[in-house]
Amino acid sequence: MFDLSAFRSENPSLTVSLVGKIFDDICSQSQTDNQTTTMYVSRSVVQDVFNKHGVRAEKLLDASKVEGDILYSPTIVALLQAAASDEKKVFALIIVDVQNDFISGSLAVNEGEMVVPVINEMGPLFSHIYKTADWHPTDHISFHSNVKKCLWPTSEKSTIKGCDSCMFQTVVVSGPPELKQTLWPDHCIQGSFGAEFHKDLKIFPNEVRVNKGMKCCVDSYSGFWDNGDTSHTPLYNMLLEKGVTDLVVCGIATDFCVGFTALDAARHGFRTVVVNEAIRGVMPDTSAGMMARCRRAGVEFVSSKSIPDIVKEKDVYDTVGRIFRVKKHFTIIDVNANQQYTPPV
Repeated sequence: MFDLSAFRSENPSLTVSLVGKIFDDICSQSQTDNQTTTMYVSRSVVQDVFNKHGVRAEKLLDASKVEGDILYSPTIVALLQAAASDEKKVFALIIVDVQNDFISGSLAVNEGEMVVPVINEMGPLFSHIYKTADWHPTDHISFHSNVKKCLWPTSEKSTIKGCDSCMFQTVVVSGPPELKQTLWPDHCIQGSFGAEFHKDLKIFPNEVRVNKGMKCCVDSYSGFWDNGDTSHTPLYNMLLEKGVTDLVVCGIATDFCVGFTALDAARHGFRTVVVNEAIRGVMPDTSAGMMARCRRAGVEFVSSKSIPDIVKEKDVYDTVGRIFRVKKHFTIIDVNANQQYTPPV
């Protein structure tokens, strides 16, 4: 069992801001498997990153071992985050994509406007609030109009070709990275009315806007990562800088941007809860499937009535237990070993 206290003692200079720098360095030197969207990086590279920042990490790497001497768990950054924390719970509210196009525009979900009063009531409970927003260029890969006219070619693996595609179908775009892509109506175009937050959503004095989906070549459901895990938004580092440990997630849509934001929050080591009354989905069946997937990743779904008690909670959450429940993200692998490994999905 990894001794978190001993690791802290060996690394007294470890801070959450330093964890953010380490995170960026690991990401910049990782390679992405286009088939699994798993990020690969050799142990020696990670060791060099830790040495560069003066972190003694041998025990941490050993504790993250999955298989023999070549596979290592992707919980490394989450473990560092916990080690840098004083274990005091700090909450943040993540408001996902409460934008006009998702409420009354080109991609409106049923009862989307119903999330607004619930979010407005919860907002004052939080010292840290982040509003994510789709912010797409006109040539974005998720727009059916662009794929239909072959602006973004489909892969040979795609059973549906772009010129034959219909709205809401799923194709495989050739990339890179080669990814499945659901085709949506044009929505949340940069500078448009549809990309604005709903007029009744309160502007909180402590809120920070986090734009996503700005790269034309890859979609971005999550508030943390694009769909190929090839680039990340500033959100994770912003949360680290504030010492945030626990996230409350709400917004639109349950089966896409809310769900993937919650999954990424959990795999980054945050205790994550989603507010039932403050989410709406595109379709009931896909929403139910996403909620089940989130629960398997350790995400909790709670009533809005419980949020005041959750935020005021004084007991220390089981940090190490939480970390070892996160989904796999960084797969640390010895690239010199003549072995192959198929990462878990």
